[in-house]
Amino acid sequence: MKKKEISLKFSAVALAVLLASCGGGGYYDNNAADTDKIEDSETVEQAVVASALKIELDKLSMAATNGQLTVTVRALDENKGGVPDANITLMIVDSTNNVSNLSVAVQKTNESGNAVYVLATPSTSTTLTDLIKNGFKIIAKTNNGALSQEQTISVTGADTNNGSDTTSIVLFDATKTSLNVRGDQTTVTLTAVDANGATLSNQAISLKVKNSSLNGVKFTPNATQTDSNGKITYTLSFSESQRVKDYSAEQFIKDDLVLEANFGQSTQVYTYKLDVVSSTVPKPVGAISVLYNPTKIEDSASGVYYYKNISVHVTDVDGKPLPNQDVVMGVNALSYNKGNYNFFDTDLPPDGKVDKYLPDVITQCFSPITKVNIDGKQIDQLQPVKQGQTVQVVSFINAEDQPATDNKYTTDANGRFDLKIQYPKIYAGYLNIQILANSIVSGKSINGSTSLGLSYLISDVDIENGIAPNLESPYGTSLNCSDGE
Repeated sequence: MKKKEISLKFSAVALAVLLASCGGGGYYDNNAADTDKIEDSETVEQAVVASALKIELDKLSMAATNGQLTVTVRALDENKGGVPDANITLMIVDSTNNVSNLSVAVQKTNESGNAVYVLATPSTSTTLTDLIKNGFKIIAKTNNGALSQEQTISVTGADTNNGSDTTSIVLFDATKTSLNVRGDQTTVTLTAVDANGATLSNQAISLKVKNSSLNGVKFTPNATQTDSNGKITYTLSFSESQRVKDYSAEQFIKDDLVLEANFGQSTQVYTYKLDVVSSTVPKPVGAISVLYNPTKIEDSASGVYYYKNISVHVTDVDGKPLPNQDVVMGVNALSYNKGNYNFFDTDLPPDGKVDKYLPDVITQCFSPITKVNIDGKQIDQLQPVKQGQTVQVVSFINAEDQPATDNKYTTDANGRFDLKIQYPKIYAGYLNIQILANSIVSGKSINGSTSLGLSYLISDVDIENGIAPNLESPYGTSLNCSDGE
């Protein structure tokens, strides 16, 4: 067994990043790198117009040191379908200047409407305590800066006495994300989760509408606490007569409708922005939520595969469940990793005994790309160079030994259905995917998605004997995405 003192190595020509986590009693994510942030003043020519932006994270919190987070920004149409070729700008708001963007800050969305970014924290800093206490914010913009979305991100660290709280995280979703300044209504769903993504029931979430005394927005909670799935819904509405006379429509459009929420003992405030526009807003017909618990992974009886539970929920524009609704599922590979894990002695000073299983050298690859034909459409698909390897390793099943006959499912009386994804253990830690859902409601296509990194079980790792199911990437161990080594 190879023994090393903890360190991470990075290529000068490739991004050294990690999208892995492990579940079932715990999980691990550890990465590092550095780059410059983009200034807010940078703008680019906008080719297409999106109706909304959605931010997806591969995990809900980030480590303060050697941390890494993959952010997928989705440009969406009025029914949450992906908008290709939209210019996306991602900005980091971090007063400590510890969080950096490893990716190109201004990107054009791909065929699925995605722009993928990788954020990192340093190996050490004198201001980590403030970062852990306050977290940081990311802001995504499109439509020449006219449309934006932001997300507050919690940061975890070894110091538990600094006032930080990553156990009370609020996730947002809305049936309608673009609202007419003259008057409109939408249903907002808040989900209470902890840092591991587990939903929290019976929580009273505090919701605030910024500038409500000016814009006149009223909201009505449809319950007093979160339900068994950690969710609570609010109906938001406003009209021109409710707005303060001196608060103009132009100013409301500029400010947008900003929601702030928190719960429990946490002082961390999570924000969500709804776009306020002057034109007539296309009316959506429904929404699809794709959900999973990042802390739960199952082992197959054969010991070859991992399983992860997925739940899909379909609602109409008012948030009511839609039963007997056919939904087509899909999987899109966002990136793959080359490199390896190893066993490290993390004690300071080292005591000569390995005690952690960590990434050693990891390079994240977004290329090479090949054109493939799916359902009559030409789309880009990642094509690893190493012979015999593919990113198409994730499949849908109904249960163990019960493969799905196809990728079409039907919602039950509660507007939902459950399924599993399966993937070989050797790919855990080396592939980041997006799960997609599509349905036709009232003749219109609606879409939902979520992103995740394939993770592994801690119980499968034997540190003492140097055994693990995913020691080396199936895609190769070199730092170059263009070779098959």
